[in-house]
Amino acid sequence: MNLFGAACAVTGAVGPGIAATLKLSTGSAGNADFTRTPLYREVPATIRVQALSSDELAHVGDLSQQGELRIVYVAGVVGGMDRAAGTGGDMVNFDGADWLVVRQMEQWGTAWSKLMIRRQSQVT
Repeated sequence: MNLFGAACAVTGAVGPGIAATLKLSTGSAGNADFTRTPLYREVPATIRVQALSSDELAHVGDLSQQGELRIVYVAGVVGGMDRAAGTGGDMVNFDGADWLVVRQMEQWGTAWSKLMIRRQSQVT
């Protein structure tokens, strides 16, 4: 049963999904000047965006997070930074800006993920 799809069908009348591009990190490439350029696999997606709740803000209050934060629901598995596993750096692009996945708040199998994202740049 696709719970994420069922929930989106019900809530779609109130808050329709937003077209986005998931930029899933595939590592980085070395440059001649010894800098690194991140590499991504881009996947189209429909996301649901919300502001952080007061509980979520309290949860990240001690992490010295700065900038504009949002919560995003997306079908599939998207992860946050995990240095031990060597993963992270995934981005979500919507409304003309790139947003870094700061933390995976929830994951329900492979059905959907709840992500905390932070605005990185305005794309022109």
